[in-house]
Amino acid sequence: MDQPGNDRDDAWAAGRTLQGDTEAFAVLVRRYQGPVFRLMLRFTQNESEAEEMAQDAFVRAFERLGSYDPKRRFFTWLYTLALNLARDRARRSTRDPVSRQGPEQAGTDSRHDPLASLEAAKLLGSLKELPPKYAEALALRYIEDMSLDDVAETLGVSMSGAKMRIHRALRLLRERYREDE
Repeated sequence: MDQPGNDRDDAWAAGRTLQGDTEAFAVLVRRYQGPVFRLMLRFTQNESEAEEMAQDAFVRAFERLGSYDPKRRFFTWLYTLALNLARDRARRSTRDPVSRQGPEQAGTDSRHDPLASLEAAKLLGSLKELPPKYAEALALRYIEDMSLDDVAETLGVSMSGAKMRIHRALRLLRERYREDE
């Protein structure tokens, strides 16, 4: 995921973008398009919709780049923005449902082991069944490999709040897996 020193590079790229160098923003897009796409895929379970939502997130980030504080991690700022966009879309889709891919189709890739794809689809489906605040915390910590500090900051909760959400999410997943067996 994020390598040491990237925070400084991210702040530099954001600053260059604000000075008119749009190619600098492309560096940020390339660096974070995977995590943002995966976030959107967890919300939609539809690859083309997830791609569209990820693109929307980067457009929104570009438009709001002036509000980014270079003393903070760019990825946390971007991910929070994308998470809010995904939540807004999810709320709208519950009011106006459309057909979606099933979780068994999400995240599958013929280059990977089919058994691993089935397990990933099962986990994705389980995450989708969790209350959003728990699914988000779990995904940030274990799928996006964020530190607890970053999870807390992204979700806008205290460190203990982030730990509690992750703990409860894991407990709910364990209960669901036991029921399935």
